[in-house]
Amino acid sequence: MLEGLLPFLNPAGVKRVFASLIQLPDSTLRVVGLAGMLAGLLLLWFVRG
Repeated sequence: MLEGLLPFLNPAGVKRVFASLIQLPDSTLRVVGLAGMLAGLLLLWFVRG
């Protein structure tokens, strides 16, 4: 549900972000993806206690 909130509220902004992501090197995208996964796991850990 939350992942659909930004495209719903600001579709043009999401398109700009995706267009800029294409320019990033793969290594940077991997680091950002890893950070996102770790943040999600941390959030789950805090919520589930």
